[in-house]
Amino acid sequence: MMNYAILGGGRLARHMSHYLSLLGIAHSNWSRDPHSLLNTHRQKNAKSRLEATLEDASHALLLVSDGAIMDLLKRYPFLHEKVLVHCSGSQSFPGVAGAHPLMTFSASLYPLEQYRRIPFMVDSGYQFAEILPGLPNSHFPIGVEDKPRYHALCVMAGNFTQILWKAAGERFNKMGLPASSLLPYLEQVSANFADHPDSALTGPLSRGDHGTVERNLKSLESDPLHAVYQSFLDLYRSDAPSRESNSQQAKWPREATS
Repeated sequence: MMNYAILGGGRLARHMSHYLSLLGIAHSNWSRDPHSLLNTHRQKNAKSRLEATLEDASHALLLVSDGAIMDLLKRYPFLHEKVLVHCSGSQSFPGVAGAHPLMTFSASLYPLEQYRRIPFMVDSGYQFAEILPGLPNSHFPIGVEDKPRYHALCVMAGNFTQILWKAAGERFNKMGLPASSLLPYLEQVSANFADHPDSALTGPLSRGDHGTVERNLKSLESDPLHAVYQSFLDLYRSDAPSRESNSQQAKWPREATS
């Protein structure tokens, strides 16, 4: 009988527990006392609680930090009696199936449809229906050798955009402009990319407007964002040789003109 044990007390554990509840899938929860490693009595208590949590479980989700997974497996070898699953996007662990949910998890829980939309990247060699039975999510195989690069791309696409948006908002404030005025623009940018990813780009790069690009770079000369702008400019050039060829061999400036 399908029954999950969720090990961990962080955001992902909370979200997965909520998702399973919404799906009506039986599960139990366990988290380790952070002080248990320094106290023998608490270690025994943590072990007994874990054994009780696993008693009716067919699958155990190791939703702890990547660095804690091997320690957990060594400390509680009886875990291997269950189907083990971890959700690390960058690492793999012997005897543990990897299934990374490609989603960001906030402090607030999500509605059922949001969870159902999450794609899972599953370590090659494992079947999604066997390691996460009952979940209706889309899933794709990934070679373990590709996971570090895959995760790096996820970090850049999801987290670096937020760093950039926050930096832009802070600089808006310094110019007397409310950071909130950026929101309608950013929301539409995201919507356009979701609807038409190949034609959503606007602005001076898409127009081949060399003069505006040069002025942009010059305005950022004393700002760390200058290197960011230049890096994205270089990326745009390297990823679109055919587009540049169709634009009369456009040559983007390497540096701002003085």
